Amino acid sequence: MNSSTQIKVYFIENIETGRIKVGFTTGAVVSRLRTLQTGSDCELRILGVLYANQEHGTTEYQLHLKFSEWRHRGEWFTSEILPEIKKLLQEESRRRLV
Repeated sequence: MNSSTQIKVYFIENIETGRIKVGFTTGAVVSRLRTLQTGSDCELRILGVLYANQEHGTTEYQLHLKFSEWRHRGEWFTSEILPEIKKLLQEESRRRLV
């Protein structure tokens, strides 16, 4: 599967609340942000994106399980997951360089 159709897991933050949405898309994450922004009265921003990979524990399902203790509602989690997200994004960045 080429990277343009690969499943991407994204992290979108609600600037006011600090809550973070962990979702997935095969399309452009910016388009997903626009759709979410339309239904939100708060500003949202993309924190980062990684490619879903079961071996790396980065599918949406795996991340939802990992962060379940901090689930706020649905796919939204409290800001306590931010350090782990930063770590995951750094690891993803290293893998892309190899």
